Amino acid sequence: MRMFVLFAGLLLFGCDSAPPTSHTYPDSKSEAFNVYARHCSECHAPPLPSAHTAARWPNVLARMQQHRLQRSMPPIPVSDMLILRDYLLAHAAKEKS
Repeated sequence: MRMFVLFAGLLLFGCDSAPPTSHTYPDSKSEAFNVYARHCSECHAPPLPSAHTAARWPNVLARMQQHRLQRSMPPIPVSDMLILRDYLLAHAAKEKS
Protein backbone atom coordinates (compact mmCIF):
# COMPACT_ATOMS: atom_id res chain seq x y z
CA MET A 1 0.00 0.00 0.00
CA ARG A 2 2.84 2.36 0.87
CA MET A 3 4.41 1.87 -2.57
CA PHE A 4 1.05 2.60 -4.22
CA VAL A 5 0.76 5.90 -2.36
CA LEU A 6 4.32 6.82 -3.32
CA PHE A 7 3.72 5.87 -6.95
CA ALA A 8 0.44 7.80 -7.07
CA GLY A 9 2.18 10.84 -5.60
CA LEU A 10 4.90 10.66 -8.23
CA LEU A 11 2.30 10.46 -10.98
CA LEU A 12 0.39 13.42 -9.64
CA PHE A 13 3.27 15.68 -8.76
CA GLY A 14 6.32 14.33 -10.60
CA CYS A 15 6.12 16.63 -13.62
CA ASP A 16 5.19 19.74 -11.71
CA SER A 17 7.01 19.53 -8.42
CA ALA A 18 7.62 23.26 -8.16
CA PRO A 19 5.08 25.17 -6.09
CA PRO A 20 2.64 27.27 -8.10
CA THR A 21 3.79 30.81 -8.67
CA SER A 22 1.75 33.94 -8.67
CA HIS A 23 1.75 35.86 -11.93
CA THR A 24 1.00 39.50 -12.49
CA TYR A 25 -1.08 39.76 -15.63
CA PRO A 26 -1.19 42.99 -17.63
CA ASP A 27 -4.45 44.93 -17.45
CA SER A 28 -5.77 42.44 -14.90
CA LYS A 29 -8.75 44.67 -14.10
CA SER A 30 -9.89 44.93 -17.73
CA GLU A 31 -12.82 43.13 -19.31
CA ALA A 32 -10.39 41.63 -21.86
CA PHE A 33 -8.39 40.01 -19.07
CA ASN A 34 -11.59 38.70 -17.50
CA VAL A 35 -12.55 37.04 -20.80
CA TYR A 36 -9.03 35.59 -21.07
CA ALA A 37 -8.97 34.30 -17.50
CA ARG A 38 -12.49 32.88 -17.67
CA HIS A 39 -11.97 30.84 -20.83
CA CYS A 40 -8.39 29.76 -20.37
CA SER A 41 -8.74 28.71 -16.74
CA GLU A 42 -11.37 26.15 -17.65
CA CYS A 43 -8.54 23.75 -18.53
CA HIS A 44 -5.31 25.21 -17.11
CA ALA A 45 -3.74 28.24 -15.53
CA PRO A 46 -3.71 31.01 -18.13
CA PRO A 47 -0.16 31.64 -19.32
CA LEU A 48 1.22 35.12 -19.24
CA PRO A 49 0.61 36.88 -22.56
CA SER A 50 4.39 37.25 -22.83
CA ALA A 51 4.70 33.45 -23.05
CA HIS A 52 4.44 33.76 -26.84
CA THR A 53 5.09 36.35 -29.50
CA ALA A 54 2.28 38.02 -31.42
CA ALA A 55 3.16 35.81 -34.39
CA ARG A 56 2.61 32.64 -32.31
CA TRP A 57 -0.55 33.50 -30.36
CA PRO A 58 -3.05 32.94 -33.21
CA ASN A 59 -1.81 29.35 -33.62
CA VAL A 60 -1.93 28.77 -29.88
CA LEU A 61 -5.52 30.04 -29.75
CA ALA A 62 -6.53 27.79 -32.64
CA ARG A 63 -4.90 24.79 -30.95
CA MET A 64 -6.68 25.52 -27.65
CA GLN A 65 -10.01 25.85 -29.46
CA GLN A 66 -9.35 22.44 -31.03
CA HIS A 67 -8.54 20.95 -27.60
CA ARG A 68 -11.86 22.25 -26.30
CA LEU A 69 -13.73 20.56 -29.13
CA GLN A 70 -11.83 17.30 -28.57
CA ARG A 71 -12.91 17.42 -24.91
CA SER A 72 -16.55 17.97 -25.94
CA MET A 73 -16.47 21.48 -24.52
CA PRO A 74 -18.31 24.28 -26.29
CA PRO A 75 -16.09 26.41 -28.51
CA ILE A 76 -15.15 29.88 -27.38
CA PRO A 77 -17.52 32.28 -29.17
CA VAL A 78 -16.01 34.30 -32.02
CA SER A 79 -16.64 37.58 -30.18
CA ASP A 80 -14.63 36.31 -27.20
CA MET A 81 -11.91 34.88 -29.46
CA LEU A 82 -11.42 38.35 -30.92
CA ILE A 83 -11.12 39.81 -27.43
CA LEU A 84 -8.65 37.08 -26.44
CA ARG A 85 -6.60 37.64 -29.58
CA ASP A 86 -6.44 41.40 -29.09
CA TYR A 87 -5.50 41.06 -25.41
CA LEU A 88 -2.75 38.53 -26.14
CA LEU A 89 -1.34 40.42 -29.12
CA ALA A 90 -1.24 43.66 -27.15
CA HIS A 91 0.81 42.04 -24.39
CA ALA A 92 2.78 39.41 -26.33
CA ALA A 93 6.51 38.88 -26.06
CA LYS A 94 8.62 41.00 -28.35
CA GLU A 95 10.05 39.33 -31.44
CA LYS A 96 13.72 38.45 -31.13
CA SER A 97 15.89 40.10 -33.71
